[in-house]
Amino acid sequence: MKQNTQVFFAVSLAAILAISAVSVMTLQEAEATNNHWKFKKKVDFTADLVVVNSDIAPDGAAATAKFWLDKHGEALKYRISIENMDISGFGEPSDDVTKLHLHEGTEGAHVLNVYKAPGQDDIDLVVKPTKGIIKGVWDDSDENQYYGGHNNSETLTSQLKNLCDGNLFTMIHGDEGAGVLKGNIEPTSDGDKICKKLDKKGLLVDVEHHPEE
Repeated sequence: MKQNTQVFFAVSLAAILAISAVSVMTLQEAEATNNHWKFKKKVDFTADLVVVNSDIAPDGAAATAKFWLDKHGEALKYRISIENMDISGFGEPSDDVTKLHLHEGTEGAHVLNVYKAPGQDDIDLVVKPTKGIIKGVWDDSDENQYYGGHNNSETLTSQLKNLCDGNLFTMIHGDEGAGVLKGNIEPTSDGDKICKKLDKKGLLVDVEHHPEE
């Protein structure tokens, strides 16, 4: 009986260690996945948003956007700081942020639906209403909805050339959906360096979309 107990204990211990080993490997793999994208501290692209509709813009409305592109061109981290507009949607609607998108061209179609209507397509989206901050990471897995031509999110890799050419802009909409703040996304010197490397790899490709709808 004692021998059987010892055998059972040994088998049980081996099973526990095996399960633990699997759990550790899974955790390590998850951490490796989360750290797949490497972003530098220096900003690669910026946008200073200015008022484009003074009739409905709240007093002092302003915003800045910063972007970091990983060296493989697979992910674009963004941080948008908004002043004197309400992200939460509580209180008076006159100062609400009703939606936020990245667009192509000068008056063009959506490339990423960031916040609220028609959808929130970035699975990494983080909203901090009390701080006026919206941030996330745009990558190819974020093209996950269909709203109709002009309103669709696009893959980041299809928009790398537009991004590097300064052919994208950020738009913040206000009361009743009207555009309030707009800013072109321009590369910094660090962004230019990454874009040149991506271009040499043949990753900056023209793609047909809806630039002026």
